[in-house]
Amino acid sequence: MASTLTLGGTATAALVGAWELRAGSHDTTEWLDGAADTTYPGGGPGTFSAVNSDGANGYDPAPKLALINVTGGADGETIILSGGASAILSVMATDAGTAAVAVGASFTGLTATLQYLSGSSNVTTVMILYN
Repeated sequence: MASTLTLGGTATAALVGAWELRAGSHDTTEWLDGAADTTYPGGGPGTFSAVNSDGANGYDPAPKLALINVTGGADGETIILSGGASAILSVMATDAGTAAVAVGASFTGLTATLQYLSGSSNVTTVMILYN
């Protein structure tokens, strides 16, 4: 089960939402094999039935997406993820207020660093894909 994401770092950041990106079991080769004498696929009529031992045993984690609003803005501010996060996979940042303000982001480990390329920001929206 996904843990509650918490934020730290130097940025004034507010977590808008964090979602698990799940569409079935991520990166597994699990399937139902409902008959001891047949193997998947196939088996014929009546070989697949719902029993407690079928399918996945446990929980298969999936990537997660966090949406974060950062107010103010100074070059080099950081957002540090904790609360179950193990690695940042990708970061995207955009300024929500002024088209003339360019903002970028880099990451290492669980820390995302914002770079304001054209001045200060109103509200920066940061999307982080993480495990």
